[in-house]
Amino acid sequence: MVGLVLVAPIVRAETMPPETARKVAKLELARSIRAFAAGSLANSTCLVRTGQLSQAQANQATAIALREMGITSEVLANPQVRKAAELLGPKLDATCSLDALDRDQARQLVSDEL
Repeated sequence: MVGLVLVAPIVRAETMPPETARKVAKLELARSIRAFAAGSLANSTCLVRTGQLSQAQANQATAIALREMGITSEVLANPQVRKAAELLGPKLDATCSLDALDRDQARQLVSDEL
């Protein structure tokens, strides 16, 4: 399964109090987790649609990819993750990956949704 790399913006912690920095880091981590899950879900959905994987294989591959990153597959039930995955789907090419031109657009799309 080809993964989609979606990176959250970096926030400079030295310009804010430690408590605020922790809250911001927590929010950005949650957003990054949802972004990775959305990319994984969009990819697996595409692989099923193109006949490269069965639905059962895609479900298993997605769960493994998330688990390898320390993410529970329960995040896939998040409505924001599902919506972001739906928005990413049309940006995937025939191999179910993003081409270089679409990466920035996909990051912005997911960032806006999550």
